Amino acid sequence: MGALARQAALNTVLTYLGIGLGFVNVVLLYPKVLASDEFGLTRVLVALVTVAAQVAQLGMENTVIRFFPYFRDPLRKHRGLLAMLLLFGTAVGLLTMLVLGLLHGWLSGVFGDKGALYGQYGLLVLPLVFGEIFFILLRSYSRSLRRTVQPLFIREFLLRLLQSVLILVQAWKPMPFGTFMAIYVAVFLICTLALVADLWRSGHFTPGFAYLWLPGRMRRSIVTYSSFTFSASLAGIVLGNMDQLMIGALLGKDALTQVAHYAVAFYFGSVIAAPGRALNQAAMPLVADAWKRRDMPLLRQLYERSSLVQTLISGFLFLLMWMSIDDLFTVLPEEYAGGAKVAWVIGLAYLLNGMVGLNMGILSMSRSYRLDAWSSFGMLAVNAVANFFLIRSMGIIGAAYATLLSLVLVNTFRTIYLQQRYGLWPFAWGTAKVLLLVAALAAVFSWLPLSDRPLLNIVLRSGLIAVVFVPVAYLLGVMGELELLVARFRNKA
Repeated sequence: MGALARQAALNTVLTYLGIGLGFVNVVLLYPKVLASDEFGLTRVLVALVTVAAQVAQLGMENTVIRFFPYFRDPLRKHRGLLAMLLLFGTAVGLLTMLVLGLLHGWLSGVFGDKGALYGQYGLLVLPLVFGEIFFILLRSYSRSLRRTVQPLFIREFLLRLLQSVLILVQAWKPMPFGTFMAIYVAVFLICTLALVADLWRSGHFTPGFAYLWLPGRMRRSIVTYSSFTFSASLAGIVLGNMDQLMIGALLGKDALTQVAHYAVAFYFGSVIAAPGRALNQAAMPLVADAWKRRDMPLLRQLYERSSLVQTLISGFLFLLMWMSIDDLFTVLPEEYAGGAKVAWVIGLAYLLNGMVGLNMGILSMSRSYRLDAWSSFGMLAVNAVANFFLIRSMGIIGAAYATLLSLVLVNTFRTIYLQQRYGLWPFAWGTAKVLLLVAALAAVFSWLPLSDRPLLNIVLRSGLIAVVFVPVAYLLGVMGELELLVARFRNKA
């Protein structure tokens, strides 16, 4: 198996191990160990830092991957690219800390829950955002070197494992909440240092200040590309995080409690997005190289096969979630029960998002990146406006509908544009077959009588669905596309 195929496989395994740990943390531990507003505070801090860090890095994450082929020169330390990233990260990190520090009083009023928790602990965003900015930049550098497994291991698995240990310690021997939050932030910083250590150990943490190379024409191209891809890189991460921030700002005194309820429901639904994340981690450098060579046949194959494979895997996960959602929410405290519909809507949103495969990556790495940026900006605008009105009128389910609406609109636009501009189209008859299979099995299994034990029902229903889904998918001839996509990765590794 080629290096790229191995990385894609490992990325998938790590992603689902992380999902498993995330399930334990978000569903089984946090809601039962922390009060709802305390759990909600952790979600608000992470959401705020995630958005702030994405704004601060100004689209550099995609820019590094897009332009790395022009800097690639191991003998000259890749022409000092890492040195430039370190200088840039330090400058924007300090500036972002200053801005968030100055806004602390205002943000305390915005997230002014009845316990005033944000006012007490909100300044923890300062070291957290600094570490997050460096993690984003170093992750892009590592991915450019085709070291996609290491940053994914750190973020998807190590971070959640350390969080599991922390929350278990809190359950066993409770510490003051302030101490808990300080350690909670330290866990994120440890993961950033772990990525630095990995690059150092592998011999890639060599800044190369003596080899700095950034001619005027390249600098202008980078600035232009970063400016237009800024909103595109921000858009994907804002979905979900913007929801939580606006819930925290709009729903009054119990806002942090509502954030906690939404975060649990959003986690169930966002599991559907995991296949796309794993695939993109491995495929983006390959897409960048293909555009550089103008290898349209490769892009066409990647686009079509990624669409069908993501529909296949996301459809299977959506079916599992759909059929078990009511039982899943019975293991939570009763106050979380209203989130089942939120999980279903978010799951549907990410199923539809997965159906367009590498849509966003192909467009953002092409010469039409400006249009990708404008469409992403439009998605952010739609999401923000829809959140404002729907959250106020419908509560947390309104945030879920805002996510669904914005994803459907932007993906429709991008898909039509790629077809008209480059002749790239993601859908084939296999996609329709998968959707019909999901609908048929949902109709059958929704009437299947089981026991009155929720956890047993989840295991039995999931096992039965898997036993039926996989063989039927083979008979329909769609499972072979997964093997072909892996083969393409192997041949191009």
